[in-house]
Amino acid sequence: MGKNYESYCHFAFICNGSDCKDKGAKDIERAFSKEFKQHGLKGSARVFKTKCTGRCKEAPVVIVGQKWLAKVKPKDVPDLVEEFFEPKEE
Repeated sequence: MGKNYESYCHFAFICNGSDCKDKGAKDIERAFSKEFKQHGLKGSARVFKTKCTGRCKEAPVVIVGQKWLAKVKPKDVPDLVEEFFEPKEE
């Protein structure tokens, strides 16, 4: 039996193909993990590394929900977490 991911409701998929790796995928992964922890999302949001997504010209690529994000930088991650993962106030 694999890991239980039922408690997670938010996911960030980070391409780890060679172009994405060369352009900072590992740093983006660390930035997401750090932001999730700082925002109290550690138990409900998770980062997954993917194989090549085939969008090498857009590297590094991140998928959040149904959005494909191109040329993501670690400095972009705080805004992405706020936009895609923070509860919206009504």
